[in-house]
Amino acid sequence: MMIDIGLFSLEVLAVEDLRICPVDEGNWRQLIALEPAERQKRFIESNHVSLLESVFDKENSWTCYGLFRGETAVGFMMIGAENSEEGYIWLDRFMIDKNHQAQGLGSAFVQKAIDYITAHFDVSEIVLSVTKENEKAKQFYEKQGFINSGLIDPEYDEEIFTYRM
Repeated sequence: MMIDIGLFSLEVLAVEDLRICPVDEGNWRQLIALEPAERQKRFIESNHVSLLESVFDKENSWTCYGLFRGETAVGFMMIGAENSEEGYIWLDRFMIDKNHQAQGLGSAFVQKAIDYITAHFDVSEIVLSVTKENEKAKQFYEKQGFINSGLIDPEYDEEIFTYRM
């Protein structure tokens, strides 16, 4: 939504236009076309790989989701590897397309992801991991309320962050 305030206009992020949708036959092509900024590519797997992992990694029961602003795909994430005994679930591969960054969408969608997980899963904690060298992502998640647990994911040698609900 654009707001005209005289000398210039401001684009206001309308949260009601933001949707989280499971990947399906109607949107998967839009979602695999999304890419992080060039400087971010070394920190995250492609959406192609994530979709394949959701199909073939039966142990962790990953589900992939598209992040939409109106009808436009702007991001991607995976949710899975739920541990019902310990009450946590992983938020993984969260990304906003390079053409839609620096608009507040990342923060808005992290909150929507937290709300989605709260509504659909019986867990008290969300877990994610960040590459040790990715200082911007660590700062971003801390700003969203995630805490660096001090633990390292042994499979990928990444720092583990948690969000208590």
